Amino acid sequence: MIFNVAQLMKSPFGSGAASEGDIHEEQVQLDKDFKVIGPIDGHARMRRVNQGLLVDGWVDLTLELECARCLKHFEQPMHVKFEERFYPTVDVVTGTPLPPIDEDDVFPIDEHHQVDLTEAIRQAVLLAIPMVPLCKEDCAGLCAQCGHDLNLGPCDCDEPEVDTRLNVLKQLLQNEKQS
Repeated sequence: MIFNVAQLMKSPFGSGAASEGDIHEEQVQLDKDFKVIGPIDGHARMRRVNQGLLVDGWVDLTLELECARCLKHFEQPMHVKFEERFYPTVDVVTGTPLPPIDEDDVFPIDEHHQVDLTEAIRQAVLLAIPMVPLCKEDCAGLCAQCGHDLNLGPCDCDEPEVDTRLNVLKQLLQNEKQS
């Protein structure tokens, strides 16, 4: 996911200079916490802006996630959009180092005038992962007592285990029924 942007950086700001490229990467591991299954495909557009580049685009990928209810691993296809700013670390004409940009949300254009989209895409994918990943919307989860996967059918447990602190409420309900 590396693009050479030397020619684009030589274009004057305000000229409307832009460049586009397709993304296709096989066997990419973006993060240790999730596994990418298959290739990452997408498209990126790079536009010359004041002090650097504005890069936007999208990627399609499939992640292996763990269901928050039944703990099974499942494949989650995703379409993730991204938009980030990239600033040069060296002057494209003279090759002299430039002062660092004092902003947290920017990415560097390296000394060889290359833009590496890997980190920008990794961050966009992390933000796109659901907070509670589910293998299916109506996943029944696991039995709290025996751990049986309730998606496969009901378990053999007699009665759900109730917190003993709730016995007072149970007695109130029984008293109300008797009155």
